[in-house]
Amino acid sequence: MKARFTTYARRRALKSIGFAVAVLATAGGRSPPASAQAQGMRLAPTPRDAEGPFYPRTFPADVDADLTRVAGRPGVARGTPLLLSGTVVSTAGTPLAGATLELWQCDANGTYHHVGATGPQDEDFQGYGRAVADASGAWAFRTIRPVPYGGRPPHLHFRISHPRARALTTQLYVKGESAEAGMGGYFSRERDRLEIVLVPMRDGRDAGALAASYTFVLESA
Repeated sequence: MKARFTTYARRRALKSIGFAVAVLATAGGRSPPASAQAQGMRLAPTPRDAEGPFYPRTFPADVDADLTRVAGRPGVARGTPLLLSGTVVSTAGTPLAGATLELWQCDANGTYHHVGATGPQDEDFQGYGRAVADASGAWAFRTIRPVPYGGRPPHLHFRISHPRARALTTQLYVKGESAEAGMGGYFSRERDRLEIVLVPMRDGRDAGALAASYTFVLESA
C-alpha cells in the first residue's frame, strides 16, 4: 500500500510541473533561467537562510512529495493546496539531476510536526517531504500555502543536496508577506531573492488551489 501511494503521489506531482510552469510563465512567476552557459555568465547562488529549530528530530514513515496526504489516512490536510515546483541548477545553469530536496513547514495550526511539539496538530498533514530532481533538474511538491506563526511570516524550509554541489539550507517566502517581526537579523537579508509568487491553479481538482515556482541555484562543491 505504501509503495503504491508513494509512486502515485510522485507521478501526480511531477505530472503537474508542466502545467504549473505554464501558468507561472503568464503570471509573472519565478521561472527557470535560460542557460547561463549559453549567455556566457554565471548565476548567483540562492541565498542561504536559517534552518530554524524545527527540522524533524525523527522522520515520518511517509516522506513522499505530497504533504497534503498521509499514507494510511483517508483525510486531506487543512489549508489551501499549493503546487510548488521548479528546477535545481548549478551556477553555470546546468540542471542538477538527482538533487535531493527536503521540505518542511508548519501545518495550518502553525504547529511543526516530528519535533516533539505539544500544540494542536493536523494529523492529515505530513509536515515533511522529499523529492528528487529529474533529468532536467525539475522537482515538485504538493503541500499547503504556508501560514504565519509567532511573528514569523509565511515560509517554507528547504534543504537541497547534490554530490557535485554545496548543500543549501534556506527558506522561501510569499511575495508581499515576507516582512519579519522582531527577528529579522537572525534570517537572510536577501529576502527579495527568496520570494515566491502565488498564482491560482485552475486545474479543476481543488477549488482555490495555488501554484508557485522557484529555481534553486547551487554552488559547486
